This record gives sequence, C-alpha cells and structure tokens, in this order.
Amino acid sequence: SLSSGLSFLPTAGTVLREESVTRKVGGKTSTKENKTYPHHFISSLLSGVGSGALSSIACAPLDLIRTRMQVMGDVHVPNVSNNSETKAGHSTKIFTRQHFHRSAQSLSVYRAIRDVIATDGIKGCFRGLGATLVTVPTFWGMYFPLYELAKRDLHHIYLSSSATSGFDMSKANNDDVRVMPQVHMASAILAGSVADFFCNPLFVVRTRMQTEALHYLELPVSDRMPHGILSTTKRLYAEGGVEIFWRGFTASLLGLSHVAIQFPVYEWLKAEARIRSASNQESPLDLLFASAFSKMCATTITYPHEVLRSRMMDYRVPKATQKSIGEESVEKVKSGLMMTLKRIVAKEGWSGLYTGIHVSLLRVLPNCCITFMTYELILRWAKDNFERDVL
Repeated sequence: SLSSGLSFLPTAGTVLREESVTRKVGGKTSTKENKTYPHHFISSLLSGVGSGALSSIACAPLDLIRTRMQVMGDVHVPNVSNNSETKAGHSTKIFTRQHFHRSAQSLSVYRAIRDVIATDGIKGCFRGLGATLVTVPTFWGMYFPLYELAKRDLHHIYLSSSATSGFDMSKANNDDVRVMPQVHMASAILAGSVADFFCNPLFVVRTRMQTEALHYLELPVSDRMPHGILSTTKRLYAEGGVEIFWRGFTASLLGLSHVAIQFPVYEWLKAEARIRSASNQESPLDLLFASAFSKMCATTITYPHEVLRSRMMDYRVPKATQKSIGEESVEKVKSGLMMTLKRIVAKEGWSGLYTGIHVSLLRVLPNCCITFMTYELILRWAKDNFERDVL
C-alpha cells in the first residue's frame, strides 16, 4: 500500500518541467513533450522499481516488526506449554499467551527484534523478504509513472479551465507557475487507487508470510515452519478463494488520505526550497527534509488505516468453518472493515489503532535516505540512456 513504503518522490526535473520545453525548428515552434514523455515514463518506472527494491531490503526488519505489532491484538493463543517446538526444532516459548497479552504499544523495537532472533535467528528478521521484493518494487514501478502522468495531465486541465478566468495560457509552460495542491492530491489518489488495486494480492501474501510465526500455536507441529510465496498463495486460495487476495482493500482506499496529505505537503516544501535556492533547484538536504517531514505528518494523522489493513489481511478463517457456506459468510463479515474496527476498539481501546506507530516513524528517516540516493542515481542513469537522443 501507499503508506507502507512511501518516503520519497520524483525530485528535480519532473515531467512538468521537461515536457514544457519548446524549441524552434524550421521557423516553427515544436514541443518535445510527446517525445520525452515515453522516455521519462521508462526512467521513472526503472527508478521506482530499483529504489523500492533496495529500501525493501534495508528496512525489512523494521517492516516485519511493524506488521507483527499491528496484528498482535487479534492473534489467538491457546494455553500451551512454553516448550512447544516448531517442525524445525526451534522453541516457540516467546509466543505464549503471556507474550501476546503484553501490550504491543509498549514493546520496544530492540525487544521485538531480540525475540525474533531468539526464535528464528538473524534470517528471521527477513521473513517475507522474497514477497516484499516482488510487492514493493512492483507497486512503485506502477505508482511513480502513473503519478507523474496524472499530474501532468491534470495540471494542463487546471490551467485550461483557469484560462476562462483570465489566466494567460502563454505562461502555462513557465516554471514559475506552481502546480496547485489539489492537482497533487488528485494525482496521488488516482495513482494510488490503481496501484493498490493491482498490488493488493501481493500485499496480502507478504503480510501472511510476515505474521505466520505469530500463529504457530494455532497449528499442528508439522505446519510450524516458514512457507514460501507459492505455498502461502495456495493456502490463501484454499482458505477464501480469489476474493481473499483483495482483503484489506477497503482499508487501503482509506489510506489514500495518507497521500492526499503527504504529496501536497511534500511538493509545497520542494517549491519553497526552489524559491530559496539561487539555482532554482532543491538541495539534497531540502529533499530529504521534505520527504521525511511530509511522511511523518501523513503517518501520524492516517496511521489507523495501516493497522486496520494489516488486521484484515492477517485475519484467518478457522478450519472448522471453511466447509460451511453459512459460517464462511459470517467470517467474511468478521474480516470486514467495520467489524475489524469495532473489534480493535473493544479489545484494545482507541489506542490500539496506533499500535506500532513508533516503528513506522523510526523507519522514515533511513527509508528516506535510501530511497533518495537510489532514486536519484537510477533516474539520472535512466535519463542519460533513454532521453539523450531526444534532448
């Protein structure tokens, strides 16, 4: 989803600038817009995929801990011995009833990572990384180009409508004409809704892989082992059919409010930085601050939707009810948005909707740094190779 990894957006030389350049050819003015956009689309796609992959690897432990904290309140733990074993022989003593009754909101990042390492070793911190490397790069590979395309077209539509109010369209290609916040907001929502829809099945698989260790005590010993992407996908399909892969999508749509806040704030901070700059370009520090600050603002305000989405995706239908059509419909209701919200508030209070937020805020800065460096380097390389002939 948008809020699960968004921390940096296209920076200097956006589509609006590059496509607004005109030149004289044979005494006539021609624009390179139609020529440059396909190349920039590819550049943006490659940059989004590359930066998403690297940040996924670097932030995998924090992503794992955050997701587990978000779903702990719904994990059912039977009364079992602390000496239960997994199929691989690892002790599950940290996954006792006492462990889950400990408030996830007060669980420190260090303690959470220590528990994972004690159970699964260092590799346990990267559980679900394979699914993440499929999910996150795919999401950003779709999102970045769609956002830029929507921003370009909506900006021109906005200026065209403004022409009826006296706006001079001859200034439409001027860099001083700032893109309005509502354009950024609409572009972010459009791109996010499309990317969320197509990538939701991937996010469901990733969430299940990250949280499966929390459900070991619900399973027979023979099933207490990590499952791969294909195995998890088959188990999901057996549990709820095709529609289970879009579980949590309604919460993701609520999450579009995240980008509706983040993108306008981010773009406004970038514009202000350009005004202060003698070169009319943002410095790396400006971009890092804009990315981190906008992300932290949006996360603080809209974080509950992340908890709701994770709970919905992790909700597991008891095997005893999987064969009953009537009971299946009841389970679908239980995994819905409103029932999930009511269950969290009833069991954990309103503060339960902010479980794990400290981990999300902690990962903002390193994720911004990683994504900033990789996005800029990949974008520069891609532009040099794909756009050289056009420019």
